[in-house]
Amino acid sequence: MASIEEAVCWSGPAVFVLCTLGRAEARLPKGAFDVSGMRPDRVEVFRLASDCWAPGVVVWEYDLGFDDAGQGFVPYLTQCLRTASLGAEGIAWLAFEGTVHFDHLFTEDVAEHIYGYCVPGGEPRVTWDHDVLKGEGWRRAVAEVRAVLEDAFPAAGPQ
Repeated sequence: MASIEEAVCWSGPAVFVLCTLGRAEARLPKGAFDVSGMRPDRVEVFRLASDCWAPGVVVWEYDLGFDDAGQGFVPYLTQCLRTASLGAEGIAWLAFEGTVHFDHLFTEDVAEHIYGYCVPGGEPRVTWDHDVLKGEGWRRAVAEVRAVLEDAFPAAGPQ
């Protein structure tokens, strides 16, 4: 993958895969991602199997589609992560298509596939720089999200 933009536009339009893991049963309401003066052209929502996590943990995937990939997405995605984390009562993250694997969620070996995250009570972090994703600092930061996940959902993780 040469750039983050190429990765989110692999099928033509930009598609941002935003996932949440939290206590909220309900999906985020329609219009939840109409923030920062931007609105996705399409939103597809999937409830992901979460039987390998602690009881009461719900995982949602929101695919946010944009026909115009030339927009400034970092401020928009930052606000989306904040909104999603609060709404899910848990963690929200951005990952490349096909890279959500619960066995390795927020581990250093998949850190370069996660380009944004927000933990409860924390500030969202989004990077649009592929070199940052490959760096040691980003791997450590993503691994810290795993620690937050395990603290927030003590029985969470592969069983």
